[in-house]
Amino acid sequence: MNRLAHVGAVPLLLTAVIGVSSCGGTDSTPTQNPTTVTKTVAEPPTPESTTSAPEPTTPEPVSPRPTRPSTVTEASSVVRGYFAAINAQDYQQAWDLGGKNLSDSYSAFVSGFATTAHDTLRILDTDNDTVSVKLEATQTDDSLRIFDGTYTVHDGTIVSADVHEVTGPEPSPSEVSPYYENCDEARAAGAAPIHQGEPGYAPHLDRDGDGVACEPYPP
Repeated sequence: MNRLAHVGAVPLLLTAVIGVSSCGGTDSTPTQNPTTVTKTVAEPPTPESTTSAPEPTTPEPVSPRPTRPSTVTEASSVVRGYFAAINAQDYQQAWDLGGKNLSDSYSAFVSGFATTAHDTLRILDTDNDTVSVKLEATQTDDSLRIFDGTYTVHDGTIVSADVHEVTGPEPSPSEVSPYYENCDEARAAGAAPIHQGEPGYAPHLDRDGDGVACEPYPP
């Protein structure tokens, strides 16, 4: 073999060796399978809401419902209001409070007080809707007429009356029991406290019903 042929064979030999190596036939190093790596990625924490939670609100106090006055208080108040209107010559008010149930007509109702200068009302007792009274009617000629009886009240109105005049000698002023609209009047007159049966005692002055009206104020 000449020199040129030897030189040309070298490249062919190298090519063959390289080709076998690249196919893995003579490479002693095994081909490793790629390792699968599993990575757990934690989700980033959710940022807290920038809107703050509403503060708890304190419920507004509920005002108690007003207590309806008792039948006893209401009935006696209606009768007192009726005569207060008559004394003020507010006959329309007195008519609305029950005069319409005690007279045939408004004109007859008003004319019935033509000779009355003033009515002094004394409430003796109240039993549910029935009010027992004594009435001292001072006349325009300064004479005095005495009446007693009952008024029946329903739904804030006098619905009936059973009142009659007390006949007999006219009582002297000293025999007429004083009447006090409230305890301030009784105290101003030096009459308080007033025990039941004494002149000036009236149920509307005895709020606790213990038989003593206009008791001293507690210390």
